[in-house]
Amino acid sequence: MLQLESLLPFLLPLLPWLIILLAWMILFILDAALNLEKRGVDVGPFMVMARTQRFNNLLNRIGRWHPRAWRYLWSGFVAVCFAFSIIGFYFLILNLISFFVEFGFLPQAVSPGPAGPIVPLVPGITMSFFFFLTLLIPLIVSIIAHEMGHGIAARADDIPVKSSGLFALFFLFGAFVEPDEEYVKVRTTRRERVRFFAAGSAANLCVALLVTILMFVLVVRVPQGVLITEISPGSSAEGVLSPWTVITGMNETSIATADDLGAFLDNTSPGDLIVFTINGESVNLVVGAHPENVSRAYVGIYLTTYVPLIPPLNLLGPSFGIEFQRSLLWFYIISLSLGIMNLLPIPPLDGDRLFKELIDATVSLERRSGRILLNSLRIFALALLVLNIVFTFLRPDLLFLFFG
Repeated sequence: MLQLESLLPFLLPLLPWLIILLAWMILFILDAALNLEKRGVDVGPFMVMARTQRFNNLLNRIGRWHPRAWRYLWSGFVAVCFAFSIIGFYFLILNLISFFVEFGFLPQAVSPGPAGPIVPLVPGITMSFFFFLTLLIPLIVSIIAHEMGHGIAARADDIPVKSSGLFALFFLFGAFVEPDEEYVKVRTTRRERVRFFAAGSAANLCVALLVTILMFVLVVRVPQGVLITEISPGSSAEGVLSPWTVITGMNETSIATADDLGAFLDNTSPGDLIVFTINGESVNLVVGAHPENVSRAYVGIYLTTYVPLIPPLNLLGPSFGIEFQRSLLWFYIISLSLGIMNLLPIPPLDGDRLFKELIDATVSLERRSGRILLNSLRIFALALLVLNIVFTFLRPDLLFLFFG
C-alpha cells in the first residue's frame, strides 16, 4: 500500500495546478448560483471576462482630452513601431544564428554572441509558479497599458469601443478593449487604423522608457560593494556572515564588484584569515577549501554586485534595493518584449495588421504580389519565433539561467 510520504514528491509539483482547478470550480459554482452574467461577468471553460462601463468611461475621458494631441502622439509612434518591428526581426535572426553556431550548424566565426532564451511564460512548464507570481504584476501592468493604448487611440479618433474590462484565461490575467470592428473596417481612414493598431505597442514602449528613466534617476549606478544573498550550508561563512549584508573590503583591499571579490579569492589559499569589511564593521573569517578543488579558497556565499538606490531610498536596506531594481528590470523586459513581439507580422498580432496596411498602401493587397509579400513575411516571422523557442528548449541551461 502506497504511503502519502512516498507520493509527496509527485504531488507537490501538481499542487499549484490543483489549486487553480479548485478556484475555477468555485467560480463555476458561483456563476451557476448567482448568474454572474447579469453582473457583467462572463464565465466560460477556464476563461472569465468582467466587463465594466467605468473602464469605457475612463478611456473616453482620456481619449477625448485634447484628442488632436493624442492623434499627433500616436502618429509619431507609427514610425517608431515599424522601427522596433525591424529590431525584433534583427534580434530573432541574430539569436537564431547564435543557436545554429552553438549546435554546430554554422562555423564559430559567424557567431554574433551567445544565444538568449526565447520562451513563453507558462508557469509549471517554463518556470515555477512562485517565479511566475513575481512576474504577475509587471505582466498585468504591461497588458493593461497595451490595451489602454488601443482604447485611448480609438476614442481620440472617435472610434466606438463596444466593451472593455478585465479577463482571466486559466492562470493568465489582463485587460481587453473591444472596438467596433465593423466601424474600424468600413468607416475609418488608413491613418486612423494604423494609429489604432500601433497604439498598444507604443504604450508598452512608453512603459519601458519610463522604467529606464526611473532606473537612471533612482539608482546610483556606481557599484558600492558585493551583496550577500545566500550562505552555503556547511561552509566557512555559515554562522559568521549573514545574507543581505554588503561586503566593501577584504583585508586592505576595497571590494566594489563581484569581479573584485573573485580576483581577491584567486590570490587566497584555504586556511587564510580574511578580515571582511561588512556594513562598515570588521568580521574575521578563515576561508575553507572548495568542495570540488581543495587547492582553491572557498567562502561559501552567493552574491551579486551591489548598486544602491539614491537617498533616502537606500535607508530601506540592501534587500529592498535589490528587489526594487529586479522588479524594475522585469517591468522593462516584459513591457519591451510584449511591445516588440506584438509588432511582428504574425496573425492575430497588431504587427500583422500594421504590415497589412503598409503593403496595401504601397503594393496593394488586391495584387497577387502584395498578398505573396504579406504571407511571406508572416511565414518568415512565425518560423523565426518558433525556431528560437524550439532551440531554447533544446538548451535547458538557458531556461535555468533565465528563470533561476
